[in-house]
Amino acid sequence: MTESHEKTAARQEGDPHALDREGDPRGGVQSDEYRHADPRELVEEGGTVMAGPGGAPQEGESVEERRARDRGEED
Repeated sequence: MTESHEKTAARQEGDPHALDREGDPRGGVQSDEYRHADPRELVEEGGTVMAGPGGAPQEGESVEERRARDRGEED
């Protein structure tokens, strides 16, 4: 590929690996361990330590149950 046609975020064209960078797990396709980590966990990949992906920690409660708990509306 010529430099002008190098795959970038703008030219990803359906290839999730276009954003991969050797030695940098933050771009491109993350590992299954990272993708399934709880937001409170630390994941080490390629010598880089990262917090799990953002979002509400899954604690076995439905959205409605968490909302009621957070608002003090528990039965």
